[in-house]
Amino acid sequence: MLPNLNSATIQLLPSTLALSHEHQRAGQQPDNLCGPYWVGVLLRRYGLAVTAEQIAQAAGSVLPVGEPHTWLPSGAQSRQDYSLPIPMTDRMRDAGTSAHGLVQAITELSAQTYCLVPLQSKWSADRLTALLNLCQERPDWDAVLLANLKTGHLWGAGLPVSDAIAYLHGQPITPPAADWDVGHFLALAGTVTGTVNSLVIVCDTYPLFGWQGYHLQSAEAIAHALNRGDGMGGGILVCVATTYRAQVEEAAIAQDFQVEIWDNGSPIPTL
Repeated sequence: MLPNLNSATIQLLPSTLALSHEHQRAGQQPDNLCGPYWVGVLLRRYGLAVTAEQIAQAAGSVLPVGEPHTWLPSGAQSRQDYSLPIPMTDRMRDAGTSAHGLVQAITELSAQTYCLVPLQSKWSADRLTALLNLCQERPDWDAVLLANLKTGHLWGAGLPVSDAIAYLHGQPITPPAADWDVGHFLALAGTVTGTVNSLVIVCDTYPLFGWQGYHLQSAEAIAHALNRGDGMGGGILVCVATTYRAQVEEAAIAQDFQVEIWDNGSPIPTL
């Protein structure tokens, strides 16, 4: 018999409720614009009327030429209704959006009102949990955590509820295989904690994943995905009002995070 879910605790980041409304309105991301999608969601949440395409232009995003099935997760419909022109390339390795570009874009389009603080670490479940706890302890930051990772290391989004309950209470499970294997940006929304283990609540850019884009991942799987293992860099962008930037950086450094941007293999815009 499986343990009762009543002994589990859900703890959302302070920013999650407000973020969830704009995320739901945004629907599925435009193809290959996951990073600009998220920055657009964040800035619209703050009342700024910007689109993913405007973010993409400011971030120096480049779109690949090719068949959508080569970049879409299984079951997703292609969305290429771009409202603005974005540069294209026939070499997939030269496409995408860099972390550098997103940092530059949010600063430019918010007139320096909001920023992304890039954090790196030798990621582990403990390091990820420490960052989530830090943002829980500072609700005034209203921080949103955008993870830039390799999806092939994640659990599949269709984790059965029975397996989630079993994992939370220390029972062995075999999680579903990853849904796809690409560089990606997603948001970390909070945690579910059981009597033995915890799961991280992830907010994704495709409503077909989990429950309208929300699914559960082990902290170990996310850490593995952040470390990537493919020669490219990964990390977490902490979105806050610029007035809190120094506080975030100081607190992160005190917990041995590196405030440093990474190269995820996508084109880096020139300043």
